[in-house]
Amino acid sequence: MKILVFTSRYTAGRDIISEDFGRQVRLFENLRKFGHEIDFFCVDYKKFENRNISLHDMRIFIRPFRPLGLFGFLRELKKTIENNNYDLMIATSDPLWGVMGYFIAGKYRIKFLYDIQDNYRVYKSYKMPFFGVFEKHVVRNSDLVMCASNILSDNAKKIRKKKTITIPNGVDTKIFRPLNKAESRKRLNLPIDAKIISYIGSIQKIQGVDILITAFEELRQEVNGIKLLIVGRVGAVVRENFDFDKEGIIYLGSLPQKEVVFAINASDVLVIPYPKNIFTEVMFAPYKIVEFMACNKPVVVTDAGEMHTHIKDKKMVAKAGSVADLKEKIKYALKVKEVNSRNAAVKFEWKNIASSLNKAIK
Repeated sequence: MKILVFTSRYTAGRDIISEDFGRQVRLFENLRKFGHEIDFFCVDYKKFENRNISLHDMRIFIRPFRPLGLFGFLRELKKTIENNNYDLMIATSDPLWGVMGYFIAGKYRIKFLYDIQDNYRVYKSYKMPFFGVFEKHVVRNSDLVMCASNILSDNAKKIRKKKTITIPNGVDTKIFRPLNKAESRKRLNLPIDAKIISYIGSIQKIQGVDILITAFEELRQEVNGIKLLIVGRVGAVVRENFDFDKEGIIYLGSLPQKEVVFAINASDVLVIPYPKNIFTEVMFAPYKIVEFMACNKPVVVTDAGEMHTHIKDKKMVAKAGSVADLKEKIKYALKVKEVNSRNAAVKFEWKNIASSLNKAIK
């Protein structure tokens, strides 16, 4: 099958092409191994590049997008479709590409798959007049809808009669694996003897980072030698201020995926402190929870979304939004000697997830 993936170049504040990162690249890189020919039409609204490259034997057509250049952008998309005989278009990463892609695929009589990764109603696209009406039409009438969580799938099924599937985020277990803690700390210049709790991911209040910092400040009064390691970019959605100069906080900024595994293995406990909101309540899980599990590390999560359903020890599941409960769950996790969660993470390997998608599109 010949497939065109219509996607943003940037997700979670990262360049999926230059950094070889994210759901789109990993999922379709593995889907290609089932005999499909896959191209990317990649929307660049930051660098505004116009070039063609190759990544994992997939052709990547990077095209600039500006609102004032909309017609030229659509002309490039149509030309790409006309020059290739695609069997399927998959729109992902932003509802705007879903709406555009649906109507263009219809014009060329190409099957259309819509990928719903988040609560798209919080995206900027929804601020456009009547956009919600068009997006709802796409959800209802696409040939196939795939969602990143069961909650998103259930929401889609309320207005759909055609097939809807759940395709969660996955993990590369070759990269994310248990490593020696001391050696991992040396690699990142972290204190060898400290108790390190860590947050790794996009740094925003909507994801509860401020709640974690407050809990950590209280923990410092009760646990000797404790440190809070924070890894990631600040404000992928809205720029916010965080004070990383507080005593005991170590901020490493953003790390490449092959370095993130050392941050995970350097940690005593990983924390996902999400509060309940319109963003977190529809999530299966961020990439990081299955990455943490693949490294056999204790993970404290909140009961927001579906994350907590993958944590076997419920004593490490905190009440969302509660500083006090988060603090107690971290204290408990620091006493856990051993975690065997890697086997549970293996079912989320990208090749297994791509296999499920392959069966659905066939």
